[in-house]
Amino acid sequence: MAQDTEEGIPEYRVSLKRDIGWLGSFAMGYADVGADIYVALGLVAAYAAGWAPFAFLIAAITYIATGLAYAELATAYPYAGGAQVYSMKAINDFAGFTAGWLVMLDYTVCTALFSIATTGYLSFFLPWLATTSVTLSILGVSFTLGLTGIVSFLIVLFLIGINIVGIKESSQLNVTMVALNIVVLAVVMAAGLILSFNLQLLGVQVNVIGAPERFPHISYLWEGGTNTQNFLYAVTLAMSSFIGIESIAQAAEETKRPDRTIPRATKMSIVAVLVFAVGLAIVSLGIVSWETLGGNLSAPISVLAQSISMVGLYLVPIVSFTGFAICLVSSNTGIIGVSRVVFSMSNFGLLPKWFSKVNPTTRTPVRTIVVFGMIGATMALVGQLDWVADLYNFGALLSYLLVNVSLIILRQTDRDTHRSWKVPFNLTIRRSEQTYVIPIPNLVGIVACASIWTLVVLFHPMGRILGLTWTAIGMVVYTVHRRLQGRPLFSREIGLTIKPAVYKTNAVVFVRPEERESTVESIAESIDTSMRLTLLSIVAVDSWDMPLTTALEYQSVIRDDLGEMAEELRKYGFEVKVDVALGVPEKVATDVVTSSDVDFAILVRRKISKRRSFEKDNLNSIISSVAPGKLMLLRRSRAK
Repeated sequence: MAQDTEEGIPEYRVSLKRDIGWLGSFAMGYADVGADIYVALGLVAAYAAGWAPFAFLIAAITYIATGLAYAELATAYPYAGGAQVYSMKAINDFAGFTAGWLVMLDYTVCTALFSIATTGYLSFFLPWLATTSVTLSILGVSFTLGLTGIVSFLIVLFLIGINIVGIKESSQLNVTMVALNIVVLAVVMAAGLILSFNLQLLGVQVNVIGAPERFPHISYLWEGGTNTQNFLYAVTLAMSSFIGIESIAQAAEETKRPDRTIPRATKMSIVAVLVFAVGLAIVSLGIVSWETLGGNLSAPISVLAQSISMVGLYLVPIVSFTGFAICLVSSNTGIIGVSRVVFSMSNFGLLPKWFSKVNPTTRTPVRTIVVFGMIGATMALVGQLDWVADLYNFGALLSYLLVNVSLIILRQTDRDTHRSWKVPFNLTIRRSEQTYVIPIPNLVGIVACASIWTLVVLFHPMGRILGLTWTAIGMVVYTVHRRLQGRPLFSREIGLTIKPAVYKTNAVVFVRPEERESTVESIAESIDTSMRLTLLSIVAVDSWDMPLTTALEYQSVIRDDLGEMAEELRKYGFEVKVDVALGVPEKVATDVVTSSDVDFAILVRRKISKRRSFEKDNLNSIISSVAPGKLMLLRRSRAK
C-alpha cells in the first residue's frame, strides 16, 4: 500500500500479515491475563487476608466492562493499537496519544514483570538462581546484579528473537503454553476441592478482612483502620490479575475474520480468567492459611499444589513448570502488545514514522520489537517483582477508562458504523428528537476504573511517582512532535481518518400487506445486519375505492403488523423502522428508491417452481427501470 512521505514522494508500506485464528486470539488474551494469577494470588492474600476472593471480584468489574468494550470496538475498527485508536476516533488526537502512551508503559512493564516471574518459577528446578549474584565492572564502576535479573534479561532477548521471526510463530507458542496452563490449573482446582478443601477453614479465614499489620511501603490515608486500608490496597493489586485483555485488540490487523474472531476470543478469555482467578482464591483459602500464601509471593500456586493431599508431591513440579511456561508467554505477549501499539501510533502520525516500518520478509514491526523489547529487558535486570509490579496498574487503568468512555461516545457520534457485536444491557434515553443508547456495563466500568486508579495513586508511592513521571515525559514527547509536524495539540484531524471496517447501509423492504408470513425469516437468512432496514407497505389509494378515514384506519392496522415484524427482526440484531405510505404505488416506489438516502430496495417474492424465476410484478418493473443497481430480490417460499 502506498502512502505519501513528508517530501511528497510515494512510499510503499508493507502491511502486517493476518495469521491469527480464534484460538491464537484467545491464547493471546488469556496468556497476558491468565498468567497474572501466578503472581497476584500471593500478593493479594498478603494484604486482603481472608477477603482475597472479594478483592478479585471487585477488580473483575473493570475487566468485564473493558473486555466487552474492546470486543465491540475492535470489530468495528480492526486496527492495531486498541485504546489509542478508539480514543483518537471518539475524542481527539491528544486522548489517543495519552491512551497509547499509557498502554506502552503497561506492556513494557508486563514484559519485565513476567520475565522475572518466569525466572522465579524456573528457580524451583534450579534453586541457585534465586540466591546467586554477579558483580560487574563497567568503566570502573562496579555493581551487583542478581542472577534472577540476568536470566530474566536473557529470556526477553530470546522472546525478541521469536517475535522478529513472525507473529504466527509467536502465536503458536502462546497456544501451546495456554493449553497446558488451563489443563494444569483445572486439575489443581479439582484435586484441591476433592482431596483437601476445608469449608470450616474457609469460613474462619473469610472473617479476616485485610491484614492487621502496617507495611512501610504503603501510603496509608488515615490513622487506624489498618485492615480496611490493606484490603483497599489489595484491590489495586488484584487488578493486576485482569490486565491484558486488550492484547486481543492490539493484534486486530493480524487476526483472521476479526468481526467474528475477536468477540468470541474475548468472551472466552473473560470466562476462563474469572473462573481461575476467583476459583483459585476460594480453593486456596480452604486449604492453606492466607499468611502462607502471602509469605510465598514468588510461587503461590506451587504452595497451593504442595498442600493438596496425596497428589501434592507430584503436582508441584508440574505446576512450577506451567507457571514458568505461562509467565514466559505473558512476557512474550507484552512484547507483541508494545510493538503493535508503537507501530500503530507511528502509523497514525502520533510518533515518528521510523517506528511504522514493517520488515518485508517477516511482515513484523522489527524496529518497535527491538527498541521496546530492550527497554523491557533492561527493566527485568532489576529482578525485583514488587518494584516492577508497582507500575503495572497505573497506565492500564487510565487507558481502560478511556476505552469505556470512547465506546459510549462512539455509540452516539458514529451511528453509521456497523458493529457485528455490541455490548449488551443498554440504557435508552430519548430527548427531543435524539435517542442515546448507553451500555450500562461501560458506565459501571468508568466508575470502577476511575476508583481503582485513584486508589493506586493514593496507596502506591512508587507507582505514583514513576507513573506520573512517565505520563509527564509523554506529554513532552507529544508536544514536541506535534510542533515539529505543525499540528495543533488537541485537533481531531488524525482521528477523523480512522474508518470502520463496514458502514451501515440503508435498505427499504417493500412488504405487501397480504404477504408477511415468512418475510422475517427470509430477511434474517439472506441479509446482513449491517443493513439498516425500513419496512414499507403502500396502500394504493388510486385503485381502491375507500374513504380517507377508512384508508387511515387500514394504514394504522398495517403499521401495527409491520411493528411486530420489526420487533422480530430486532431480535436478529437488525436496526429497523416501519412506514406505511398512502398514494400511487408507482410514484411512492420511484420517490423512495431514487432517494440518496436509500442504498438498496428489497422485494421478498414467492418462487412458483424450480423452473420459473421470481414472479413479475409492478414494483419489480418500476425499481428495475428507475434504480436497477439498488434492486435486491429475496425468495420467500416455495410453492407446495
